[in-house]
Amino acid sequence: MGRITNYESGLYKQFEELNNKMDCLLKENKNLKLEHKKEMNRITKTFKVEIAELNNTIKELNKKLDEANKLNQNLQNEIDRLKNKNNKNSTNSSKPSSTNFTTPKKKTGVNLYNYRVTTNNKIGGQFGHDGHNLNKKQIEKLIDNKKVEVRSIYHRINGKDNKQIIKYKLGIEIKPYVEKHIFDCGKKYKEVLPKEFYTDVTYDNSIKSLSIELGAYNVVSYDRLSDFFGVISNDAINISNGTLVNFLYEFSNKSERTITNLEHDILNSTNAFTDETGTKFNKKNMYVRNYSNKNTVVYKAHKNKGHKPILEDNILPNFYGGIMGDHDTTLYSYGTKNYECNIHLGRYLEELIQNVPNISWTHKMKELIFRMNNTKKIAIKYGLKKFEKNKIKEYEKEYDNILKIAEKENKHISSSFYKSKANKLHNRLDKYKNNHLYFIKDFDVSFDNNLSEQDLRIFKTKTKISGGFRSLKGANSFVNALSIIKTSIKRNINPYDTICKIFNNEVLFG
Repeated sequence: MGRITNYESGLYKQFEELNNKMDCLLKENKNLKLEHKKEMNRITKTFKVEIAELNNTIKELNKKLDEANKLNQNLQNEIDRLKNKNNKNSTNSSKPSSTNFTTPKKKTGVNLYNYRVTTNNKIGGQFGHDGHNLNKKQIEKLIDNKKVEVRSIYHRINGKDNKQIIKYKLGIEIKPYVEKHIFDCGKKYKEVLPKEFYTDVTYDNSIKSLSIELGAYNVVSYDRLSDFFGVISNDAINISNGTLVNFLYEFSNKSERTITNLEHDILNSTNAFTDETGTKFNKKNMYVRNYSNKNTVVYKAHKNKGHKPILEDNILPNFYGGIMGDHDTTLYSYGTKNYECNIHLGRYLEELIQNVPNISWTHKMKELIFRMNNTKKIAIKYGLKKFEKNKIKEYEKEYDNILKIAEKENKHISSSFYKSKANKLHNRLDKYKNNHLYFIKDFDVSFDNNLSEQDLRIFKTKTKISGGFRSLKGANSFVNALSIIKTSIKRNINPYDTICKIFNNEVLFG
């Protein structure tokens, strides 16, 4: 019994020890759980902070990336714009050919518009072409019309007896003269001293007219004009620059009624051509606008663009015909019809052709407008005055189909700069379809506004030579003189004779 009791006592003791150990382990486990929970809470909190920081960092990086992408797109647009500006020339913009840096070996653009082809011919007269050299018939015609003085000079040379050989030498002689006007005074005479003789010495209209012709149309500077008169007169005629300017002012004043007649001729036209070009006066910008038809041109100078100068000119507000312009929407407020220049359209299409090669509609539209014009020229040769209605509808349908292609293709242009340009041109072609196609509906309507470009070209030359005008008064006098001269040339009238008549107070072109 004693042994069993000791055994039970030992078991109980072991159980108690194990129970105590288990309590310790449970307590330790509980502590570990608490510590683990605290650690997990700490780690979770830390992770949340780090995740929040990382999310903020990602957000900031995304923002910077968006800004970088936006900047990159802007820079790409700027690169495209600068490339576009640098690559512009007479074939793909309104810039004149004189601004081209180089002439490409493979001629395109404007040469295609004129249907020119490259040849290996040398400069000068070509085999098979009519010559333009002097001949006996021309000289004998001048003699018969008494346009030249004949001075016969006889020679003796070795040859067949009783035979004469006639040769001509054409020359010019410039000789200054002085008219001496003697006025007998008396109370019985009714006439008074003419205003032109208020000074003791004045210049004849022959000198004034030549100065206007050379100064206005040939754009000879006043210094060179003064030198020219001194050279041809053996220093008998020495005209100051101020006097030459006064000649221009006098001519402008005397030409006012003739200018009014030119304006009436424009107003009575079925169609009129107009455009404007920039120049300078007193180092500031100014603009010259032309109002033209095939026989007449009137120039007007202004400080600004827009409606105000057009209203001041008072030509278009009273014009009730068709107006040809270079997509100047200001002109749509005037006239009964408005026509668009298709040469300019061809240049804008060429700009996209050269810079956006993955679209086809620009090629198709350019080919269409020049094909229509070429067909029109052939039709005119055969005496036609317009296309048949079915032919016009056929052209219009082709035009509309190309616009549909443009709408789809423009969506896939990667450059936003050129996408904008392509969309604007598409919208313009859609909105102003009839204005671009008037030339196929009425053969009297021109395909282009080249007449205005030709009439305004002289002002580019004037700006290059002299830098422009010193005053608006000088500019207005210059454009009046040029209106008279250019109209005379258009009508095959000697401009020098016209200038002389106006200096003699005649009113012309009535």
